[in-house]
Amino acid sequence: MNSLLSEHSRELLKENNCFDFIRYFFTISVFIGHFCVLNNIEYFWFINGETGVRAFFIISGFLIFYSHIEKQSIKYYIDKRVRRILPPYFSVVILSFIIGIFITKLNLKDYLTYTETYKYLIANLGFLNFIQPNLPGVFESNPITAVNGSLWTMKVEIMFYVSVPFIYYLFKKYNKLIIILAIFSLAIAYDYFFMSLYKQTDNQMYLLIRKQFGSQLIYFYSGTFVLLYFDYFIKYLKFIFPAAIVIFLFRDTNFILSCLSPLAFAAILIGIAYNFKYMNFLRRYDNISYGMYLYHYPIIQIIIYYKIAEQNIYISFCLALISTIVVSWLSWIWLEKPIITKKLFYKRVPRNSDCLL
Repeated sequence: MNSLLSEHSRELLKENNCFDFIRYFFTISVFIGHFCVLNNIEYFWFINGETGVRAFFIISGFLIFYSHIEKQSIKYYIDKRVRRILPPYFSVVILSFIIGIFITKLNLKDYLTYTETYKYLIANLGFLNFIQPNLPGVFESNPITAVNGSLWTMKVEIMFYVSVPFIYYLFKKYNKLIIILAIFSLAIAYDYFFMSLYKQTDNQMYLLIRKQFGSQLIYFYSGTFVLLYFDYFIKYLKFIFPAAIVIFLFRDTNFILSCLSPLAFAAILIGIAYNFKYMNFLRRYDNISYGMYLYHYPIIQIIIYYKIAEQNIYISFCLALISTIVVSWLSWIWLEKPIITKKLFYKRVPRNSDCLL
């Protein structure tokens, strides 16, 4: 029996939870954030997009590591991640390229022969969205011209997944608390270093580098930390939860609280997931939150391109949200679900162990 999780933790982890509800909540929060930014309007939601992305990282760290601990098979792990992540991701990149044919300001020949067109395809299919976020002549009249600004997180998510088997090995070989503290220290140092460089030089590139894999490690492995000590977490949750809320609310007041805030956020999210069980009704349905995350940005951009927002911002919002849900549902039915459920060598683990993004 694997020693990373106690028997009591294993029993507690099997209880009902509302991770699906949390996923949808933060997916819609990211949608609202991007809708406001892309339309250049005042933000009207109490959760910003950055917080939503960090929530995804935390819950992924909890669920993905749990899945790997349960199966302990690299082949199974890679198979699951590839089937879940790649098909819809490649789909949204290729569909964006195809849609660009119809809305680019260039003629078809120029669009299909421009170097930037294929640079977009190669860079984005390789999870390097920052190299070429635009397609030539596409969305040039929009306030922001990027085709799909959501995709920057995917390279970070992939790097998390790559790290899991290695960190799992270290947990098995060495003291897991020391390894976790080392990861946290590395992430904090990374964040502090590049923030300091930005303050000294005012170079935006350092801010871009700052938000990448190194600094986000603390969010993913905060979820894993709660998982590894889940029995203690549940036992002392009545004390941990209010303390976590206080730390999270006052995270910007001093350096110590800011360092503790990812762990506090993880405690809040996972505490809610296992204690607000009346919100677990969504588990009865297929989860399309990953598709919504991938598809919403270009859908909003298309609606802006056709100037629907200029006519009525509320209609524009509803149209964008409904279109995102429909496209994501179709993607799940026609693409994602058939690939995920296609004959596996392995017995499927509970759906709640699937990836978040």
